[in-house]
Formats: sequence, C-alpha cells, structure tokens
Amino acid sequence: MEKISSTPKPPYYAVIFTSIKGQNLVNYAEVALHIENLVKSQPGYLGHDSASAEIGITVSYWKDLESIKAWKNQKDHSLAQVQGKSSWYRHYKVRICKVEKEYGI
Repeated sequence: MEKISSTPKPPYYAVIFTSIKGQNLVNYAEVALHIENLVKSQPGYLGHDSASAEIGITVSYWKDLESIKAWKNQKDHSLAQVQGKSSWYRHYKVRICKVEKEYGI
C-alpha cells in the first residue's frame, strides 16, 4: 500500500523536482536508489513523495532552508546532479516553497 508522507505542523519547506528523462540512463537506477537512501539520514529531512510516468515529480520536505542547502551541496548528491544534467535528464526544474498550510484525510 502506498502512503503519503507524514509532515509536521507547518511551516516547513518543500523542494519540488520535476523532470523528463533522456535516453542515456546508464547507472540511473543504482544512483537514484543510493540518493533516496542517503537523503533519509540528512539533518532537517522530513520525508518525500514521488510519482513518475512521462514526467517525474518528487517533492521532498525539509525543516528549513539551511537543510535544503546542505543537501544540495552534499557530496554524493552533487555528483548525481552533475550526471543528471549531463546524461539522465532531457529537462528538469527545481522549485522551493514554504508550506504555510496543509490539510487532508
């Protein structure tokens, strides 16, 4: 059963990574799994939700902007970003938002 991430009471931050993969996906699955496991141990990380089809969307949730910056600059993540830009993604966009309200069932 799929589950939506549990997040604390706002405010917190969301990083929205939207992408379209290219043709060259050498090592993509292995690196993506490594990055997914690695992010879970990062200070300030609160969780993430992801969906993929033709367009992939991953939303990660963070305590603060400093935690987001530290993750962006984390060594393995930085290397994955370089490979993503040069090989894996035909197009991508990153958006950072402050979550001020949430509701749901």
